[in-house]
Amino acid sequence: MTIGEKIKYYRTRMKMTQGSLAELSDVHPVSIRKYETNKMQPQPAQIERIAAALGVSYTALIGIDNAGLRLETVGDLMGVLMVLLGANVIQIGGEHNEDSTLECDKAKIKFNPILMPFIEILCPADNCEKKISLADAILNVKDKRMFEDLFRWEKVNRSYQSMLAKYSDDKSEAIQSALSEMLETKEQIELELQRSNILLDMSNGICVRVNPDYKMSE
Repeated sequence: MTIGEKIKYYRTRMKMTQGSLAELSDVHPVSIRKYETNKMQPQPAQIERIAAALGVSYTALIGIDNAGLRLETVGDLMGVLMVLLGANVIQIGGEHNEDSTLECDKAKIKFNPILMPFIEILCPADNCEKKISLADAILNVKDKRMFEDLFRWEKVNRSYQSMLAKYSDDKSEAIQSALSEMLETKEQIELELQRSNILLDMSNGICVRVNPDYKMSE
């Protein structure tokens, strides 16, 4: 999806008009219309304000492949995890449920073994740096709901990549239509997982990231 298509997706999902979005984001309504029809590309400052007005993370609009791995909100974190999994930097393994999703309690997130010759983990203990092989390091997502959401994306992404590898050269209308439908489903799940603009630093309670230029109506 383009940035404009993502803006439209979130706006319509929130049942917000283009005029309302323009007012909340302090972006001209004509610009909003041009963004959504891909006739004009928003600049980072406009994207920040639109994301704040929509209540989503910046990464959700700019895209997980183009965001420079920004890590400020829960939505950003989900985007980063999807990038790392998509790039095969980290891998998920474990038993699958009947619907082909991974079973949370038995799933493991590990680093790709190809990194072992280059990276090791040091755990300082008793003034001695204990070394742990990357093969023995297991990452755990403490939030079970986040785990479940990530596994839902992993299932769809795995199915799409498998279909793409198998049928990418098949130009039949039925196959291409099925691939397009799977891609659309995958992209919508990615958008949903990146919606949260709750700040990762919640030491003083749950905080939501709001752009400094955001104007509240009186």
